[in-house]
Formats: sequence, structure tokens, C-alpha cells
Amino acid sequence: MVKKAQLYKGKERKSRAEVSEFLAELSEKVANGQVILRQVHDDLVLELPHSMGMKVKVTQKEKRAKGTRHKLTLTLTWTEGDHEEPLALG
Repeated sequence: MVKKAQLYKGKERKSRAEVSEFLAELSEKVANGQVILRQVHDDLVLELPHSMGMKVKVTQKEKRAKGTRHKLTLTLTWTEGDHEEPLALG
């Protein structure tokens, strides 16, 4: 049986400039291999491997009252313990 647990969920409305700043900071942390998500009671520390899967998805949904709603989703996937070093020559 596969167990799935939600470790973190955050949602808030931000300006385009604030979103850009958040993504730039996230990009830097991904490049460094560690992302820390701040929570009220505990921080969630993610150690990222050198290689991971990446999926980008864009959808749209028609809303009667508000018009068309667009959604851009970026998903990074990796397996725990998948921290192998890239091949290098000595």
C-alpha cells in the first residue's frame, strides 16, 4: 500500500514582483541543494539531489462569474536517498 502524506501547503495572493522574488530565491536554494520551508511549529528541510524530475503544466478553467482561470504548476520529483554525486574525473 502506498502512503502519501502532505508535508506542507501554503497559499497566498502576491503581486507579480513578489512572486518573481520568491521564485528567484527558491531557484537559488534549489541550485544550492537545500530548500527550507518555514512553518508555524516546525521548518520543513528538503535536501535535493543533483538530478530530479521536473514537470511544467499549464491549465485553464472557465468560470462563469470570473472568466477564464489559468494555472501554472511546476513539480519537482525525486526519491529519498537519491543523492548520488555527478560523475567526475579525478
